[in-house]
Amino acid sequence: MIHGPCGEMNPNNICMKNGKCKNHYPKNFEPITRSSKDSYPIYKRRADGNQVKIRGQILDNRWVVPYNPYLLAKYDCHINVEICSTIKAVKYLYKYIYKGHDKIAFHIVQENQSEIIDEIQQFQSARWISPPEAMWRIYAFSLNDIYPSVIHLQIHLEHQQFVTFNPSDDLNSVLNDPIRSKTMLTEFFLMNKSNEKAKLGKYLYKEFPEHFVWWQQDRMWTERKKGNVIGRIVTAQFAQSERYYLRLLLNNIREPTSFESLRTINGRKAKTFREAALLYGLLQSDNNLEQCLEEAISYQMPYSLRRLFATILTHCAPNNPKQLWEKFKDYMAEDYAKTTNLSKQEIFKKVLQSINSTLQSMGKAIKDFNICSDNMLSSDNQETCREIEEEMNIVVSEADYQSISLLSSEQKVAFDKILNRVFSGNQGCFFIDGPGGTGKTFLYKALLAAIRSKNYIALATATSGVAASILPGDRTAHSRFKIPIDVDTYKSCNIGKQTGLANLLRTAKLIIWDEAPMAKRQNIEALNDMLKDINESELLFGGKVVVLGGDF
Repeated sequence: MIHGPCGEMNPNNICMKNGKCKNHYPKNFEPITRSSKDSYPIYKRRADGNQVKIRGQILDNRWVVPYNPYLLAKYDCHINVEICSTIKAVKYLYKYIYKGHDKIAFHIVQENQSEIIDEIQQFQSARWISPPEAMWRIYAFSLNDIYPSVIHLQIHLEHQQFVTFNPSDDLNSVLNDPIRSKTMLTEFFLMNKSNEKAKLGKYLYKEFPEHFVWWQQDRMWTERKKGNVIGRIVTAQFAQSERYYLRLLLNNIREPTSFESLRTINGRKAKTFREAALLYGLLQSDNNLEQCLEEAISYQMPYSLRRLFATILTHCAPNNPKQLWEKFKDYMAEDYAKTTNLSKQEIFKKVLQSINSTLQSMGKAIKDFNICSDNMLSSDNQETCREIEEEMNIVVSEADYQSISLLSSEQKVAFDKILNRVFSGNQGCFFIDGPGGTGKTFLYKALLAAIRSKNYIALATATSGVAASILPGDRTAHSRFKIPIDVDTYKSCNIGKQTGLANLLRTAKLIIWDEAPMAKRQNIEALNDMLKDINESELLFGGKVVVLGGDF
């Protein structure tokens, strides 16, 4: 089994690429077989002086191809054999096989059709598969198998279960439909109340699927005849606060009959699942966190203490945040106490607002930790949300402001039309079309400067991070609008109507999306649907002025 000759001996061999053998022959002599950095083997090749003459060339062990004599004799054909011990084999064997179908976007039109074609709406997404794959799917043969079977168990807080419905459904009928409110968890509680087998078994939530079957269509549990099934509660992280502690209780408390029963310990009803987990002894003490704060108060300024406290709340999962607050609140309020004449309650209110501001920058809020009541943080003058403050603090550079007077005639036309819509309060959608280098970014900067200089909000986004980085106040569209990566599964932007980001989008006078043709159609549709929802308007993009740009 000889590779070659190739290289200088035979530069026209099919293995030659750019003047070199693509298989890297001849190899080096090696005294032993060893593993290379990427887990591929470097085979033993003896420098024993043995040589053979192939096609007029003298070759030695450096040209030998790895092979298996038994397989060559058995199948009487050319078979190369390589040791494959790299993790890449897993990707090739499993991920590549199940990566999905080849897809194509196409549209069928009549020849010489003169009508204008809306490519966005009319192009279809299709797939093609080979005959063996078609047969396999037609006969519904399994593509993979997991043993034992695993079922994901739903987890949600009380009255916060997911409800799905069609846009055309009547909302009153949806709300009044008892079937829609049923979930695995609520029916688990019901079975523990009414089913004798469930009462006798005293099962944990994750053990329930071993003995009962969940029927999605009827939304009910029924007794399982046989089968080996493992239940797994859907992951809930500490960032999800109370949901995390509910999961902890469900994994340890047997036969609960309601959310309230999970929070009741020896007749005492806890206010939160966190408190219940603490009373059950499922959480460790916060001594190490207290020691951290006690050490910090000896040399840290109050502002730094507040940031440290916010960091502990976010990343260290204290069991009793309110107790930590009560113990160290005086140290965190020293600067306010010395510089203001406010009452103690007002001082602590300012401290909590400062901590809350830091938590918001970390994606959290102080209300998630049950430290104080909502009234404690309320203010006579409603505070501007963090997202709006960040946009209002963007400084308009002198160069961007001067760019307004340097616009070309074509740029000036677009500039005036867009600003007319912005300042008149009318809805508008524009597309800035032009190849790279024709001044699209220059126009965007002029628009942003003109609007921000009047203390209005204009949002600058782009599909790619590189394009976004050259715009002042840059963000990618996925980051700014919370567009899901997998738009085939999740078709809506993850923005709640009462969030600070929704308030920012309602306040914005202009939204710019550069490199829009690089995005999937579903991304732009998701933005349109989200803006309609938060602005409660059926106008395009919820009545906002939106500028899309790019080069098809």
